[in-house]
Amino acid sequence: MTTFYFVRHGETMVNRVQCFNGGGTNSTLTEAGQAAAKRLGSLLADQSFDALLTSPLTRAVETMDAIVSQTNQSQPAIMVVDDLKEMALGDWEGQPGASLTNHPQYENYFHHPELFDAKQIHAESYQSVLERGMLAIKTAQTAYPDGDVLVVAHGIILLFVINTLLGIPFEEIRSQKMVANASLSVLKSKGTQFEKVVWNKTV
Repeated sequence: MTTFYFVRHGETMVNRVQCFNGGGTNSTLTEAGQAAAKRLGSLLADQSFDALLTSPLTRAVETMDAIVSQTNQSQPAIMVVDDLKEMALGDWEGQPGASLTNHPQYENYFHHPELFDAKQIHAESYQSVLERGMLAIKTAQTAYPDGDVLVVAHGIILLFVINTLLGIPFEEIRSQKMVANASLSVLKSKGTQFEKVVWNKTV
């Protein structure tokens, strides 16, 4: 049974000013984001992992580095997994959320993933994000069937992967609470099912 420790990256300035922070925005952590990631590292100080997986985007790599720097256990090499990067948001990358409320896809993006037409903004579809995210997780589960795996990624991809693992229907996932920056959610597999152990914990 694989246990996944899912972490959303720490705060970036793009997060702070409430702009879209997708896969095409390679922002770095703020001082507060770095500090929160280190606190998570202290929380996990005595936990050893069989695999450390991170998105290639800088904010995720910095978060992983900050966590590992605080751990007391010998850890494996960090593996950068392209499939864990955030949803590419095309024309919306880096744009203030408040400036796009009248866009015809705005409501679908936030509330109706099954209706969201990514092509209208040259973005990636929710289906694509979920497909590659699940591939990364299933690959890790196969490689470490009884292991502990730390995964550092992003808000949208974690929202869809975690809720899919918990059995939430695709069209309902956007109504679930987003995991916070520098938060920890732990899921444990039991056969093909997953259960929550820790949910959206910040320190």
